[in-house]
This record gives sequence, structure tokens and C-alpha cells, in this order.
Amino acid sequence: MEFRFEHAQVVHSVRAERDGESFRVRIGERTYLIDLVRAAGGELVFRLGDQVLTAYVARDGDAFHIALNSQSFRLSLAKPSARRKAAESGAASLSASMHGQVVRVLVSEGEMVKRGQPLVILEAMKMEIRVTAPHDGRVVRLLCSAGDVVQRAQPLLELAEV
Repeated sequence: MEFRFEHAQVVHSVRAERDGESFRVRIGERTYLIDLVRAAGGELVFRLGDQVLTAYVARDGDAFHIALNSQSFRLSLAKPSARRKAAESGAASLSASMHGQVVRVLVSEGEMVKRGQPLVILEAMKMEIRVTAPHDGRVVRLLCSAGDVVQRAQPLLELAEV
């Protein structure tokens, strides 16, 4: 999942990806390997090297407010990735943007959907990720179900443009 945030009048790119039992977080040109210790009720406890840190996270629409080490940050979703742009142009399958678990499948095979309609809800890093229809269409085939653990770029469903 890719985010952006502004600090000291500089816009930073933040990319978080699951790496086995850890998470690889890239902020600008620096990459950090983070081990999640506990995540509950908006509190994330994680290990960064030999430090154990606690961050408090609150979601506000497509943005996240994070308090860490007496500083606060606002992360917003980055512009659509190339994969999402391909989907918007009528590509047949929609894929998971990162490793996670399917919480709900909101559509069924053969169902007609509208652009922007939520289709699948994933959970990753205690965040809810909505996979939405990039265009009006018909669900041709479901490739996942609630409870499935999916990998980044794994196809979730096939959507035909109408």
C-alpha cells in the first residue's frame, strides 16, 4: 500500500509491504524492516531494530493520523498505481494491493456493479482496504472468499466491462 505525507514542506512517499512475518516500510529512499508485536484498538506496538515503539493510529476516510514519539503525521493514499490504472482501462482481473486477509466479499458471480462500488474488503496491518470496481461491469468470476489469506498481486475477481 502506498501513502504520502508532508513534513517540513517536503512530500514523502511511504510504501508498506508484508515481508514474511515482518513489514518492509520504505519512506523516501530509506527502507525499514518492522516486526509487529501487537495491534489493537488503534495502538500499534512494533519492533524497529532493537527498539520497541508504540504508535497510535486513527483513520479519517482515506487518510490515517499517526502519533509516534511525540510527533503526529497524516498519511494519505497515494495516486493510483500503474496496476490500478490498468484496471481502470478495462483489465479483466482485480488483484490484492498487498498481503492480507479477505474479510468480506460483497458481490457474487454474475452481479452487475457500478464504478466505485466496493467489491472485496481486505485487512492488512489492521487496516481495512476496499477493492472497488474501476468501471461499470459484471463480475465474471470470484477468485477469493471470506477468510482467505491473499498475497500481493493475487487476483481476487474477474470483472468484465459493459
